[in-house]
Amino acid sequence: MASHLHDHGCRVVIHVDSATSDREYDKLVQDLSDRDIVFAKRHRCEWGTYALHEAALEASRLLIESFQDVEHVCLVSGSCLPIRPVAELIEHLAQNPDTDFVESRVLGQEQWVQDGLAEERFSLYFPFGWRSNRWLFDKFVDLQRRMGVKRAAPKHLTLALGSQWWTLSRQTLRAILDDPLKGETDRFFRHCWIVDEAYVQTLVRRHSKKLVTRSLCLTEFDPQGKPFTFYDDHAHLLQSTDHFFARKIWHGATGLYNKYLSGVEPITAARRPKREALPDVVAAGRDRRCRGRTGLLSQSRFPAQGFTRQPQTARSYLVLDGYDFLFKDMPEWLRAQGADTAHGRLFHPERVELEQDSGIAPGAVVSNAKIRDWNEQQFLTNLIWSDQERQQSFLFHVSDSTPMASFLLRDPNAQIFFIKGAWVFNLTPSAGEDPRQFRRRALRLKLLEQKHIAELEQQTTQARVHVWELADVLANPAAPLRAVADAIEGRPAAELSGLPTMRSEHGMDQLVHRLHAETAREERSSVARFPLRRLRSAMDARPGPSEGA
Repeated sequence: MASHLHDHGCRVVIHVDSATSDREYDKLVQDLSDRDIVFAKRHRCEWGTYALHEAALEASRLLIESFQDVEHVCLVSGSCLPIRPVAELIEHLAQNPDTDFVESRVLGQEQWVQDGLAEERFSLYFPFGWRSNRWLFDKFVDLQRRMGVKRAAPKHLTLALGSQWWTLSRQTLRAILDDPLKGETDRFFRHCWIVDEAYVQTLVRRHSKKLVTRSLCLTEFDPQGKPFTFYDDHAHLLQSTDHFFARKIWHGATGLYNKYLSGVEPITAARRPKREALPDVVAAGRDRRCRGRTGLLSQSRFPAQGFTRQPQTARSYLVLDGYDFLFKDMPEWLRAQGADTAHGRLFHPERVELEQDSGIAPGAVVSNAKIRDWNEQQFLTNLIWSDQERQQSFLFHVSDSTPMASFLLRDPNAQIFFIKGAWVFNLTPSAGEDPRQFRRRALRLKLLEQKHIAELEQQTTQARVHVWELADVLANPAAPLRAVADAIEGRPAAELSGLPTMRSEHGMDQLVHRLHAETAREERSSVARFPLRRLRSAMDARPGPSEGA
């Protein structure tokens, strides 16, 4: 690019980061030795620090001092590319001799920062690099916030922010470099954060005769500060912009480099629909980068919790909470009703019950509890993603996994069918179990369900939840089953063809007696408050074997 600009009438000064190896630097100098291109003193530049701005400003000083015919200075990077003829750029600047093209948004009056620090870039101290010392950077920012640190900007400055790819007239650049208050200005900015987006943008308001608050370089950033990258198949989009440069160009986009530096049209440009607009493509790319595809968590894109909300599954699915405590062979019944995929207890503490006891599901999801427990959320999202053409369903209870219970409630794709108190049908004493251990186990299940119900009622719940009282289900077992059947995709609206076998209430009298006996000493026990009398009455009112649903 430096050769292209030089050969078309531009004066060029290059700054190369001192972190670049001497071998690479010497090769670049040798490759450009046949042209009148100047290399500036090298600085070690870390993103966000004052050194990055200082290197750019000193290179600009060298440019106007080395070439007296320079009337404008454009700051670009090695990832930029001229997307219009250089002659048009020279003509445009000649027609605007005293004009500066700098994106400059006054702090507090116009929003420019999408996410992260804005006012605090200037009110706090930043002695540590964000990339080289992330932990110290964050801890020092937190410490200053707790201590109430508030730096004040010099009174002669109107702080502003904007793109670091600016174009200044010679007069304005000279005024910034020779500002009598430059020492005070530099001392202030030396401790600020991301100075290259603020120094010139602030000083240009002090010295410019005519300011156009717009950069000549096309750049797009996402809320995480990552630049949108242009590839070969974006060639036709760059033609539609009136900017003179574009950034960031992928280093392997040979089609773009050939097109804009040599005039050779890339073949890949024809593969993309011509009707796309640049803002739409950038917005789609930003969404794909920050949020990804719904339901996909992979090694190539694993979101950090600081940047993303809870991952969402790829499609809707059914969760039957407590059903298998009351009804036998629920997966078989679901398949008989037309369900595509009916798993058992996917999150049972000891096993993974994939459909029909298969050891592996689509996407190489295996029925291994240890692998599942490494990341339960990803286990489910991968399972749904890998077979997203079909609606899946599975059995669940909050005692399987409380984190997954919370995840399911927050997932808008989950449709949950919940029978309150169904756990009592699974509360059979173990052989040799101490009565007090039995009561503690019952109390734990009761408290788990209480917390689950409280979370269900929070505003964070996005799942569609259908709730039935246990006593109501015992009185009319067809109601919750019909609701599940109606939610099965592709199932014609019809009466239930049959009901699954209900588990016998054999031993319920003994369970009621045992719970009462164990809680007699503690009348305020949570288990004592369980509506056992209502449950017993409901069981007595259950329809007999001959009664239909």
